[in-house]
Amino acid sequence: MRFDLDGLEVFFPYESVYPEQLEYMRELKKALDAGGHAVLEMPSGTGKTITLLSLITSYILSARGAEARKLVYCTRTVEEMQKVLYEMRILSAYRRQYFGSADELLCVGLASRRHLCIHETVSNLSEGYDIDSACRALTAPWIRDSAIQNTDVEVCSFFEGYENEGKEAILKAGVYDLAEFRQHGTDRGWCPYFFARRMLTFANVIVYSYHYLLDPKVAALVSRDLTRDAIVVFDEAHNIDNVCIESLSVNIDESILGRSRACLGRLARAVERSKAEDASRLRDEYERIMASVPLATMNAEAGSEVRGPPVLPEDVLHEAVPTEIRKAENFLAVVQVVINVLRSRMQLNSSIEESPNRFVEAIVREANLEDKKDLRFTSDRLASLLKTLEVSDWSEYRPLQIVSDFVTVAATYLQNGFTIIFEPFDSYTGDYKPILQLACLDASLAIRPVTNKFRTVVITSGTISPLDFYPRMLSFRAAVAASFNMSLDRKCVCPLVITHGGDQTVLSSKFQDRSNPAVARNYGDALLRFAERIPDGLVVFFPSYAYMSDIVSFWQDNAVLNELQERKLVFVETQDPVEASLAIANFRKGCDSGVRSRR
Repeated sequence: MRFDLDGLEVFFPYESVYPEQLEYMRELKKALDAGGHAVLEMPSGTGKTITLLSLITSYILSARGAEARKLVYCTRTVEEMQKVLYEMRILSAYRRQYFGSADELLCVGLASRRHLCIHETVSNLSEGYDIDSACRALTAPWIRDSAIQNTDVEVCSFFEGYENEGKEAILKAGVYDLAEFRQHGTDRGWCPYFFARRMLTFANVIVYSYHYLLDPKVAALVSRDLTRDAIVVFDEAHNIDNVCIESLSVNIDESILGRSRACLGRLARAVERSKAEDASRLRDEYERIMASVPLATMNAEAGSEVRGPPVLPEDVLHEAVPTEIRKAENFLAVVQVVINVLRSRMQLNSSIEESPNRFVEAIVREANLEDKKDLRFTSDRLASLLKTLEVSDWSEYRPLQIVSDFVTVAATYLQNGFTIIFEPFDSYTGDYKPILQLACLDASLAIRPVTNKFRTVVITSGTISPLDFYPRMLSFRAAVAASFNMSLDRKCVCPLVITHGGDQTVLSSKFQDRSNPAVARNYGDALLRFAERIPDGLVVFFPSYAYMSDIVSFWQDNAVLNELQERKLVFVETQDPVEASLAIANFRKGCDSGVRSRR
């Protein structure tokens, strides 16, 4: 249907609109008109996604919204991204009924190489970081230059096809999901990942992960060219604070620390080989550093595909590199001190907490550095050295990158929203499993560059109350904050609260009751009774992943899961986004096909 909303012609692809959808559009339009941020809550199942898409696409493609040409729609998982693209396809088809081929709406979805790579060998690797490194090993400028002289050097034919033909191509208006980009790349011999990234420049609507805006290492590569007038939406944002904190936090365990020492030795040998075989590369790097060319500038040069620094854009240093780390061997000596200080923390038998300032001071003393600020260059200096040595497989040096990120972030935020925590024992099993965490305590740090750069950022979810909590926690001012209830034509929801189990145990998920085995047992008995009587799927929610892990383990030990599996297929959501998406997809498939299922 087409209708007028306060002077804006809205294209909505269904025959009727719910009252809450109409009010949601009205409040969203107020935020767009005011050029301010919004916090909007509307229950799941009310068509929030299509409401957002219909209003914002109508706005940006109208004369009124001519200044704001893009919608950047951020989702938590690839599964959610595909749902958004499905809704966009419905909306695009509806718009074409009125505009035909004149409709200029172009929507693209972007995910990592893990989801887009079609190279026969690289795409079969299991870890995303390994796929990224293998891609770099086939597409780095020095690899491609070597292949010109030596045909035995392997390059990616899809990347070569993209470089030769795809860089000048533009997709016609429409909606393109991950499968279509992969098919497009297969048909034309172009790399789907790099082609999809190029299409971000021309798209009216971009759908991708939170991390492409909130993780500074990724955002510097993918999202740096977005303009201030883009409209940013974070959907299902009730856990956005966790994503913000995780994007700036760094964890180191014994395995990472041990492998980082091996990486450092391997890198030192690579430096010595370079001096013996082709000293000009290291000399050229040193001369550029002496000429005060910022490391961030050197690493961001075209074709390098070097990830961004692990700190916020405004905190990236664009100044001369300190004398102490200009030469490769001197820099590696400083990194050795960093590893030694980290190891001294990892050898303790009790939990400790210390400030980043104290940690950095220990490194400065051991390394005889003049200033704490010198350590803020660590991550960029390592990236520059790996690039100078023409290291193709960066996965070999991942532990060293994690260590460099740790010290870079610590030195950057000495007193600002971070702490260092050492835990020698696993909180779940009690086993000795030491881990050192540089923990971000302030979620507003990661989202601040987004809310400062873009005029309108929309935080929305089905459960985001109290509405004033998120602006305060994330330190931004909301021009509009509103909550909408679901309108029902009939009674189709039956809320039921079970206060006691079969043996009259009080049922509660309060923290003080979580270790009570009687509570876990009675919850399991209740679930089994529901599973006997409900013919379709069941969704069981837990207050936290930790509590879910404890309860599921208890049920496993006490045969509750075995009985449940006799009645339903069981899918358990994990914190891994890929595994979670797979579990949800299989759960939905089981429900649609009539297979007994429970998540």
